[in-house]
Amino acid sequence: MLMTSEDKYRKQAIFFLEKINEARKLFTNHKPSIGYVGEQILRQAIMRVIPHGYDICQGFILNKEVDNTESLSNQCDIIIFHKEKEAIAYSLGDLKIIDAHFVVAVIEVKSSIKKESLFSTLKAFETLNYKFKINNIFLFIFNSISRRSLSRWFFEYRFPENFVINEWAYFDSPIYDRPDIEWLPNAILSLKSNGFYKLGHLQEDKKEWLGYESYIIKDKMNKEISCLHEFFVTVIDLLDETHEIDINEYSIKDGFTLFDI
Repeated sequence: MLMTSEDKYRKQAIFFLEKINEARKLFTNHKPSIGYVGEQILRQAIMRVIPHGYDICQGFILNKEVDNTESLSNQCDIIIFHKEKEAIAYSLGDLKIIDAHFVVAVIEVKSSIKKESLFSTLKAFETLNYKFKINNIFLFIFNSISRRSLSRWFFEYRFPENFVINEWAYFDSPIYDRPDIEWLPNAILSLKSNGFYKLGHLQEDKKEWLGYESYIIKDKMNKEISCLHEFFVTVIDLLDETHEIDINEYSIKDGFTLFDI
């Protein structure tokens, strides 16, 4: 019997988790090495599926319009960029500096995440958008993260001054007046808990909200599709408009709202 694409992603998700667990046992006192293993296996997997004309690396993003120390971003785990000669401003082995003009997407990879590391990640996403005009940003987490924790931490984050909290609460969380939200991650994945959250519009009580949708997606055999499959589809859709996912049904899981539209 031929293995379906959904089965391949389920198998790949198990492989990912096995590798990250191996790294945790090997590098018990060196967390950066665990993160490096996670970044490597994800980069290799994405490299195999991105369309022709794109490339992938770790490194930094360069804003050529700024001639000072702020012209360079913080280090990015995964940069997807147009494969053109002018794209790479500087190369040192696997580490590259990419001209922001050619960058399509950035993926931050975490073996696990806590509130403080989420805050620093969101701050880095703000900088990528404000200073480098990067809009397609993703957060990939190998370990589990609950919807409740993710929602609470988002609302505890110290947003820029133009964010104002309304006193009225919805889904047990405060609602922010809608600001410029281009820096919010397009999607957040939690591999171990098979959680996938995608930024979008939510309908509730005849009102429209901006927040994170969470789906349980099933294939034609009524088996739940791995969140890894959903993640790859979302990223590849940015690069290839002809890409389609063959699914049987969508059903809404518990997402969380951010802004009243």
